[in-house]
Amino acid sequence: MEQTSLRGIANKAAQNKTYRFRNLFGLLTVSFLFSCWDFINKRASAGVDGIDARAYEENLIGNIEQLVQQVKYKKYRAKLVLRKYIPKLGGKLRPLGIPAMADKLLQLAVAKILEAIYEQDFLSCSYGYRPVTGAHKAVKDLSQTLMFGRYHYLVEADIKGFFNNIDHDLLMKMLEKRVDDRPFLNLIRKWLKAGVLDKGQVICPTTGTPQGGLCKASHKPPCGVPVSLALCCPSSCIPALRNRLMSLSIRLSAIR
Repeated sequence: MEQTSLRGIANKAAQNKTYRFRNLFGLLTVSFLFSCWDFINKRASAGVDGIDARAYEENLIGNIEQLVQQVKYKKYRAKLVLRKYIPKLGGKLRPLGIPAMADKLLQLAVAKILEAIYEQDFLSCSYGYRPVTGAHKAVKDLSQTLMFGRYHYLVEADIKGFFNNIDHDLLMKMLEKRVDDRPFLNLIRKWLKAGVLDKGQVICPTTGTPQGGLCKASHKPPCGVPVSLALCCPSSCIPALRNRLMSLSIRLSAIR
């Protein structure tokens, strides 16, 4: 039933680019979340509650039923996001946000619903943060294009600290252009405002979203591969993002 609903949402989104979807909150059922469980990374670290995928799965149906009841009756509260650091190139550390398992499952369900809507806006040359594609396919297609095309410049653009500088209000306004469902949007706002537990200290974010949570990449790009902004954005979002780039630090390099 849920897959049929997602196809219906995708078809409606493709037919009407300005349609605002309602009643998305009602799709967050036990059966839908159960189907989403197959897409959870079972090897991922546990969140602040110490419950990993194996422990959550021991009483999977019961845990999902409890989660759905909490969401349905407005008793759901997002847990703190556990921050861990992993090394990156240059000796620096990249912060990752690890949600609790229940939060992660609910986020995945919401992401699949949003994906059904926004996938229809992406161009065929868009690779980032999308299903059935990713950085490796971008490299393959780019290599083919550069091999047989006539180009003089290769431009690399990088938004410095992108995840740390996402404007919560702007993001919610962009979502409201396609989603007319206040309880559904409130879930997303809860995750944006969820506190972060960093080395024993609770941080209450006003901007940004943790890497590893709702706005995580499906495919980790290989080191040193430049990805252009245009390859990662649906055409409908480019004007709004272009205005925000003025407040972000952008590094451009051109090689003749």
